[in-house]
Amino acid sequence: MKKFTFLCLAVLFANISFVFSQNTMTEKQIRRQAAKVDTVYTVQERANIELWFNDRVNEMNLSKEKREAYDTIVYSHIFEMSRLNDKDKNYTIDEIHTKFDAIVDNMNSELKVLLTNDQYINHLENFGQIVRSVYHKYGWED
Repeated sequence: MKKFTFLCLAVLFANISFVFSQNTMTEKQIRRQAAKVDTVYTVQERANIELWFNDRVNEMNLSKEKREAYDTIVYSHIFEMSRLNDKDKNYTIDEIHTKFDAIVDNMNSELKVLLTNDQYINHLENFGQIVRSVYHKYGWED
């Protein structure tokens, strides 16, 4: 009987610890999630933009190495842009605008070194459409 009671208690404690371990987010992840605000685009809009942009980049006929470097530069800067409106940043809309433009300028200067002149012009035209879209969403003037 003692073995049965012990076994039942062991199963109960195992279940309790399993239930409490279901929250797998760290404290840092919880704070980051609380600070995150809605993005400028819906999930579908982002998917459409990414598909469109990927098609334009494919038209640039970059080598595999250049494409990897290009994607690394562009997507790291896009990540920076996406974090500008986080609640914990506490930026005003004007500060977001200024910082957004600085990130775009920084990205473009990094890409100018990587790309040929024609590829760079193509990038400026393609990413320029995304920039104009963000400006439109925020109500900024060109």
